[in-house]
Amino acid sequence: MEAENIEDIYTLSPTQQGILFHVLSSPDSGVYQSQTTCILHGDFNVSAFEQAWQKVVDRHSTLRSAFVWEGLDKPVQIVYREVKLFIQQYDWYEFSTIEQETLLQNYLQADRNRGFELSKPPLIRPTVIKMTQNSYQLVWTSHHLALDGWSGVIIQKEVFAFYEAFCQDKLIDLEPSRPYRDYIAWLKQQDISSSEIFWRQTLQRFTAPTPLFVNHSNAALPAKEEDYQQQEIYLSTTKTAAINSFARQHHLTSSTVVLGAWALLLSHYSGKKDVLFGKVMSGRPTTMMGVESMVGLFVNTLPVQVQISLEDSITSWLQGLQTQQIKLHQYEYTPLVQIQNWSELPKGIPLFESILVFQNTFVDVLNQHQESLKIDKINIREYTNYPLTISVIPESELCLKASFDLRRFHVTIITKILNDLATLLTNIVNHPNIQLNTLIEILKLTEKEQKETELQELKKSNYVRLKNIQPKLFTFSSGKIVKIEYLHPGKTLPLVIQPVGQNLDFIAWTQNNLEFIERQLLKHGAILFRNFDVSDLMVFEKFMRVISHELLEYRERSTPRTELGRNIYTSTEYPAHEHIVLHNEFSYAYTWPMKICFHCVKPAPQGGETPIADCRQVLQIINPKIRERFIQKKIMYVRNYGNKIDLCWQEAFQTKDKSVVEEYCRKAPMEFEWKDTNRLKTRQIRYSVARHPKTQEMVWFNQAHLFHISNLELEVREALLELFQEEDLPRNTYYGDGSPIETSVLDEIREAYQQASVSFSWQKGDVLLLDNMLVAHGRKPFGGTRKIVVAMGEPFTQEPEALNF
Repeated sequence: MEAENIEDIYTLSPTQQGILFHVLSSPDSGVYQSQTTCILHGDFNVSAFEQAWQKVVDRHSTLRSAFVWEGLDKPVQIVYREVKLFIQQYDWYEFSTIEQETLLQNYLQADRNRGFELSKPPLIRPTVIKMTQNSYQLVWTSHHLALDGWSGVIIQKEVFAFYEAFCQDKLIDLEPSRPYRDYIAWLKQQDISSSEIFWRQTLQRFTAPTPLFVNHSNAALPAKEEDYQQQEIYLSTTKTAAINSFARQHHLTSSTVVLGAWALLLSHYSGKKDVLFGKVMSGRPTTMMGVESMVGLFVNTLPVQVQISLEDSITSWLQGLQTQQIKLHQYEYTPLVQIQNWSELPKGIPLFESILVFQNTFVDVLNQHQESLKIDKINIREYTNYPLTISVIPESELCLKASFDLRRFHVTIITKILNDLATLLTNIVNHPNIQLNTLIEILKLTEKEQKETELQELKKSNYVRLKNIQPKLFTFSSGKIVKIEYLHPGKTLPLVIQPVGQNLDFIAWTQNNLEFIERQLLKHGAILFRNFDVSDLMVFEKFMRVISHELLEYRERSTPRTELGRNIYTSTEYPAHEHIVLHNEFSYAYTWPMKICFHCVKPAPQGGETPIADCRQVLQIINPKIRERFIQKKIMYVRNYGNKIDLCWQEAFQTKDKSVVEEYCRKAPMEFEWKDTNRLKTRQIRYSVARHPKTQEMVWFNQAHLFHISNLELEVREALLELFQEEDLPRNTYYGDGSPIETSVLDEIREAYQQASVSFSWQKGDVLLLDNMLVAHGRKPFGGTRKIVVAMGEPFTQEPEALNF
């Protein structure tokens, strides 16, 4: 636009800066977009509707604002004097109802994928679609850089007020709205020092975010719109009325009651008496005149710290919590990124993984009475960069809505979370004088009853299924269908799960117990499933695809393997007499699998055990001086392909195209050098330790000892050094600065693995599931024929800042 059309230029609010950062980090994710749909019934005047929207754009500076950052030290928003809003119109009147629904879903998806060009206002996009003679579909998409929920309410109210006036050829005169720049100016006047004192005191006991249920670990991958989903439940009008009555009787807000229930639920899930989560605050300063009618982005997400005193009564505890929340409003302008810096959490670790949103002002706003239109079927679709958002919508039937990242949460877990939250709310209202510990015990009892019901249903369904196959009855012991124990006395690695009776469907049981499996895997690191009916590779593959929806291709190989189909591979095809030292799969790579799983098709007649070791324990055993040296210097992996001794680059990278290899190396990242027509040399520097993304525990995670030439037998080592200069060896490791790693140091590391290791003999049909970061694996020599197959799932990349060294 022309310079003459520029009305104002000013900086972004801290929240806007945060949103812009996330949007630019994941430009195709659709994050921070809001899409509202509804049906308009009546004699709809499209012309008046267009005039109304344009009138609202003219009124509010933020709707005429562009966001510019390229070539600037700080991003700015540019307000233009005139911006034309275009309303897209479609006519689907001639299509059938089914065809209209298909067209609508396709359009909504395309509209979300379209996104916004942030430098071109307005960042709102209304669309009107004629469905029948007297009904129109309205789609209104907006970007949170320009608007928050409260501002959306203001805009919608004004649009329909102007629409009614234009339809009746009347004039209405609304009070002028203060420009968003006034809020930016107000922010700059605030005293950040008093805010710092408050937040440091609030967060002083937290060194890690409060953990949540998780099923997946692909959150480090770029987000996509289809990675997010919404699920909701409604409390009955009777239960909703009871919550509101309870709140009024005890001088509480309904939002405090829900907030307290969520805190108790997090405490129950995490086992912590001090929990931390996010809460979306309105952010509108009460001391600012006219702020209630301003349009822009005011909301701020802040940490809420809640202590659980189990001896307190629920009512007195909630009243104290409400007092705490009132105090929080004094500092709700504080930028979240600044609060993060004041906290004791490591850099790169988020303060919280769940947030609460109370949509008090965004409740069926379009359902307000209009003289010429009836509005229904309202739906709002939006999500943020947080793994889990719980929205509380206080309708006549209280709505609890979860927006969640499918890469982190299974749908069944979200169902449990919402149901548990509803159960807590009901019990709070029914037992106003109950102590918190008793309230938690009631929840545990409810969960137990629910699990028993599910178990009975599972028994019943299995019985019916098997009855149709053959006349066999289930045999259960003590009402259990599996038994859980340890393989070795005094050793918690691995955990062993076995069916109690015969004919238990391994896949069905896994599907119904994903949460349990995940929780035990994070605790122990290794689970051995024994005596289940895993008679062929198809069952093993189905199990892995239940555990991990994506199985990894074996790229950047370091050992020979054979693919058996659909990313199922043989285990390392080294000669039977060779010992494979303990290691974590792909710990030398930029991206690695979080889960690795082995299936015993045929155990060896002699030997062939798989030793495993807890890498948390390995990290503690290693000499602190050695540990610190590796942490500071890192590790350099050097490989030379094409020398006819080790894997050729074509096999390692599973391609014959050099450009594919080069692109892989650039993304990894790793240095690469073509030595001649068919030889390749690579160098990559990696960390020696890693932080587990779910447990936040540090683990020893590398293959320095495995790649180093000292890992070879003395005769082989000497022969290779006769054939090659050290820099031309097929593979070797160095400290990250290129200096040699002492053999004595690597021997100490190998000894640490041995001290932490346990071993077991395979039985046919065994399935061993490992958390690839928590537990290392190896192989002992064997005699005879042995067949173990392997699959890997859940790719994960850890960015350097997550380690906070």
